[in-house]
Amino acid sequence: MNRTFSLAFLLGILICSQTLFAQNLKNRIQPGKMYNAGDSVYAPRYGLSAKIPQGWVGVLPRETEVFLLNSTSGTFGEIFVFGREKVDLAQLAESWKAGVDVSETVRLKATDPTIEGDLLYSHAEAIGNYLPPKNYRAFAATRCGDACITVLAISEEANAELTSQAALEMLKTAILTTPKEIDPYEGFDWQGFLSGKLLIAFEGFTGGKQQTKVNLCEGGTFQAQISKKGMMKDTNPDYKGTMKGTWTVEGKASEATLTLTFDKEKLAPFVAKLKFTEEELYVNDERHYASQSEKCN
Repeated sequence: MNRTFSLAFLLGILICSQTLFAQNLKNRIQPGKMYNAGDSVYAPRYGLSAKIPQGWVGVLPRETEVFLLNSTSGTFGEIFVFGREKVDLAQLAESWKAGVDVSETVRLKATDPTIEGDLLYSHAEAIGNYLPPKNYRAFAATRCGDACITVLAISEEANAELTSQAALEMLKTAILTTPKEIDPYEGFDWQGFLSGKLLIAFEGFTGGKQQTKVNLCEGGTFQAQISKKGMMKDTNPDYKGTMKGTWTVEGKASEATLTLTFDKEKLAPFVAKLKFTEEELYVNDERHYASQSEKCN
């Protein structure tokens, strides 16, 4: 199927979709992770708990806001999952029936919108010029609690019934609870995140001369190459050159305190404040990067 049409349908039929799976820690959806049939997914912002249907795998592609399921049956099938604010299903059904223009020549319309309690579902068709092949079918459904979840299924005609039923079953069996705006770093494992990592800053943030480098090994030891740039630029001048010792970290949510205790006697420990701001790591208010350490192997 024409992928451009597929995404255009997605954007058109939903109307005002919102991010669903942005929160990504603990049991919440993690971008880029593959979920197999039977796996549970959780999106607290929309209060959704659901399971991947049999015959499907799911993933939240990085840099996107739409959860995608692909058929494993050998025939083409895709199911897109969105969240949105609560909406009146009767009004939404009328919008679906009226259709949505997704280009100057193509209009999408629901053919048989049906409301059953908290659920609206319908097959859909495209009207106009430059349409995709006739052997593709589309199906959409929305279920509302305190917020609404929509699934959109697109498949080959031969697989249409199985695809629409999988999408509908996933939505019907989902558990809808009160949406929660959860700090994405709630319960963040700072110890696990830093273990085996190299902490480093660069001049100009994104390139240039390397500054202080600290390798934080899993056993609680560290190896550092210290300069007067980076996290130690305004500290004790005795922190210099190649040094080693032990490290500990104490954190809560997006902030933490890192302590480096040096092997050299009488040298006071170095303490740094760590913080995530918009998914970027800062050490003592300076942008740093955490990459896999080659010194700890």
